[in-house]
Amino acid sequence: MPTDTAVPNADIDPMVRTQANDCIRNHVIAAMGVGLVPSFLLEAVGVTSIEVKMIRDLAEIYRFPVPTKLVAYKVLISLIGSVAPFFVAAKLHAAVKTLPIVGHATYIAFLSTTNGAAVFAVGKIFQRHYESGGTFLSSDKTVLRKHFRQSYDEGKNFAHTLAPTAPAS
Repeated sequence: MPTDTAVPNADIDPMVRTQANDCIRNHVIAAMGVGLVPSFLLEAVGVTSIEVKMIRDLAEIYRFPVPTKLVAYKVLISLIGSVAPFFVAAKLHAAVKTLPIVGHATYIAFLSTTNGAAVFAVGKIFQRHYESGGTFLSSDKTVLRKHFRQSYDEGKNFAHTLAPTAPAS
């Protein structure tokens, strides 16, 4: 069973960690807004751009060199990985578009939440990478997948807390 040897540095200044968390939050909000874009291709490019900017911003916050190869790899994986969500989104849209207004709103909420959760997970992985001194992304792939899944689930909950709610009557 692989273990996570890339432990975040406990000596990180709390202000730096707060800045990083705020950075991730702001990029999650931007990614959720991209869910409103009616074109899947523009949405995929938009979310990927937001993730790349967030990775660079986090590197600056942690005073860490931008991992150019990792960013390029991330862009490639995001664009290739967007084929599966496109298929799911197209099937979901076809299923819910028959429900006037509610169906479209459900579809938009789904895309906004998944965009936000994905950006949150990527942000948390790079935050962990920078706090570990640049070793976390060198961890065993199963550790990275597990951390991504956990962060993605946490990101879905986080995105729901950011979503606007109807005012109380």
